Amino acid sequence: MQVKVEAKQNPLKQMRQQAKKLDGKEVAVGALTGEHAWLAGIHEYGCHIPVTDKMRAWLHYQGIHLKKSTTEIMIPERSFIRSGFDSHIEEAVQNFHVMLDSFLQSDKSETVILSQFGKQLASMIQAYAAQLSDPPKSDASIALGASSNPLVDTGEMINGITYSIDGKVIQS
Repeated sequence: MQVKVEAKQNPLKQMRQQAKKLDGKEVAVGALTGEHAWLAGIHEYGCHIPVTDKMRAWLHYQGIHLKKSTTEIMIPERSFIRSGFDSHIEEAVQNFHVMLDSFLQSDKSETVILSQFGKQLASMIQAYAAQLSDPPKSDASIALGASSNPLVDTGEMINGITYSIDGKVIQS
């Protein structure tokens, strides 16, 4: 008995074409624009702010009395983008593999899968940032009416965490 098998469709050609769409594409996640990027940079790496006479007077008016010897205010490093990425990248990559399998067998635009990945990772970092509590805010910051969560006052900076595809920022 002789058996002959003939493939009517070869999905590898389509999968190669889909994979080529992803070649060289880049997804960036973070606080990528405007004031969000500036403020995120301050919190991500910390900063030292020189105390001016005008600042000292304003703080005094707000009920915060600095010692004469205080020449700078330090905002400590609160890495939420790097640490949030490190905490969630394995899960995000596992999820991407599932999305990739579906993408390779479809004729969808590469923007679809890259957007799904960027949106998911941005959401994971936002959640990480919202839960961050260490190092805590100073008593002086809390006295000014700030939230006790070091990265949450208005929520704008955390909501400003988004993603870009090949340098084009997507507002999620």
